[in-house]
Amino acid sequence: MGVGDLTAIAASSRMRQALLTAPRTLNWTELELPQPKAGEVLVRTRAALTCGTDLKTYRRGHPKIPFGPFGHEASGDIAALGSGVDRFNVGDPVMWVQTAPCGSCAPCRDGMENLCEHLTDEMALGAYASHVLLPAKIVARNLYAKPAALRYIEAAFLEPLACIVHGWSVLQRGGRASTRAGSLAIIGAGAIGLLHVLYAKHAGMSVTVIAHGEERASLARELGADRTLPSSAGQSGNFDAVIECAGTTSSWREAVELAAPCGRVLFFSGLPADTDVSLDAGRMHYQELTCCGSFHFTPDDVRTARDLLTEGALPVKRLISAVVPLDRLADVFERLEQRNGLKYALIPEPFEPQWV
Repeated sequence: MGVGDLTAIAASSRMRQALLTAPRTLNWTELELPQPKAGEVLVRTRAALTCGTDLKTYRRGHPKIPFGPFGHEASGDIAALGSGVDRFNVGDPVMWVQTAPCGSCAPCRDGMENLCEHLTDEMALGAYASHVLLPAKIVARNLYAKPAALRYIEAAFLEPLACIVHGWSVLQRGGRASTRAGSLAIIGAGAIGLLHVLYAKHAGMSVTVIAHGEERASLARELGADRTLPSSAGQSGNFDAVIECAGTTSSWREAVELAAPCGRVLFFSGLPADTDVSLDAGRMHYQELTCCGSFHFTPDDVRTARDLLTEGALPVKRLISAVVPLDRLADVFERLEQRNGLKYALIPEPFEPQWV
């Protein structure tokens, strides 16, 4: 199928969906549009974004994301409503995230909804498609109207920005005073690292980015980084807070090395299961470092991210390397494999300027 076929499908009772069936194996399928059940919403995709999690899944699979419908960052217009959905109408532009907590398990009752025991039971996967079906619990907790002034590509940043918001919540819980007053190092200048730069500058912090490659370092400075360094050599103990966004064992060790006494370290990027990392126990103990992990987000984080986007507080669209038709999905992931670009926006046909 080509672009013309996608246009025809968009106006029919059928949809087109990308499937990741094995590592580095993308296929397209055409199927009947699903009819939303009670509480569900069917959305016509207007913009979908690539992300680091999708790239990891594409390369080797993911322990929490099954092979099948691919992609999870998107925005669009409501195409159909299930019974009982009364907050929205068909045609409404909306933004969402791919999960929602159950609200009743032990972690949810204890206020840790990001660790819900049923978080991945019903996910809204398949953003690389003409349509996406949103489960009832997502509609109830994590579906929002998109304001007219917010572009679809910007609205699709809701999920990654919610993750950033949650990470900062963890960081601010983990130590002295406020992160606003201190110096911050961010290790890694990929899309997530640069989202952290935007958030940190919005919070009024001094930001140093450890970036490998002048192109990404230059973009970090354009987005507000006060300083960029090609490596952390000579920077040991200089930062009140460190956010690790590179996702390697060496970057985890580097994060601990950079933290000042009583500093905080946020391990934002995950590592493969069962990975062992040797950290400097002496520094952690005698200098009272606080080291934290960050996973996913809560509905409160999603709400905060929605507010930041709708207020135009963060220029997220500057992280988009290119806007391309959805049917070039395989080409886009080949580019990402070669570190060609940070984050791509994929637009189903017909391609209309107001969507982006």
